[in-house]
Amino acid sequence: MAIENGTYIKLSYTGSVNGVPFDTTDAEVAKTAGIFRENAMYGPSVVKVGAGHLLSGVDEDLAGKEIGKEYTLVVPAEKAFGEHKKEEMKAVDKKAFEKKPELFERVKLEGRDGVVVNKVGSRYIVDFNHPLAGQDVSYVYTIEGVVEEGTEKLAGMIKLLTGRDMKVNAEDKTFVSIEIPAMMAMYNQNWLMTQYMVSQEAFLVFPEIENVKFIESFPRPNYKTEEESTPAEEQAAE
Repeated sequence: MAIENGTYIKLSYTGSVNGVPFDTTDAEVAKTAGIFRENAMYGPSVVKVGAGHLLSGVDEDLAGKEIGKEYTLVVPAEKAFGEHKKEEMKAVDKKAFEKKPELFERVKLEGRDGVVVNKVGSRYIVDFNHPLAGQDVSYVYTIEGVVEEGTEKLAGMIKLLTGRDMKVNAEDKTFVSIEIPAMMAMYNQNWLMTQYMVSQEAFLVFPEIENVKFIESFPRPNYKTEEESTPAEEQAAE
């Protein structure tokens, strides 16, 4: 069965530059490449083909492919992380930094991430291009399967947007409920926008529903008294 645009799929992939992986769904590949993150969620990602959830060069390549086959492609810079733009190289006065930056140090200025690439007088040259801008990247990917069930589709989209697993319930035909972690707004500074994006995805997946409900629970803290926290052996000794 050839994959079509609009299909929800489970996708395994590894992206690399000059043979060095920079992104992968495989935990072992990440560990070997030194890019493993403890809080990351590895395993096949749920994506909607043609919806822009991936680099455009990868997204465009998925349509027409078969399930279970491994594919390799080279994505040109313009369809990966973009060309390297000179206008994204900014001269920044040293007073803008809290402490003296080192050459090639990553910095954040006015909400933007950049890399210090040079120093001229009292100014530092900061490159605000994506670190892989201007480079062709290679991808190896496998479409593991098609996602048919609505709750799995939406849960996959939520994981893609937030990096977290959330329980989706669609038993009531008039609304969908989504259980979110406590203090989610603290984990995700753009949570209000993310909620909107999730709700719009829910309406697409479940065209019959009228509402999307986000349910946030706060479990009671498990505080222990001093007596409860004292080992039984110490209490017996007293």
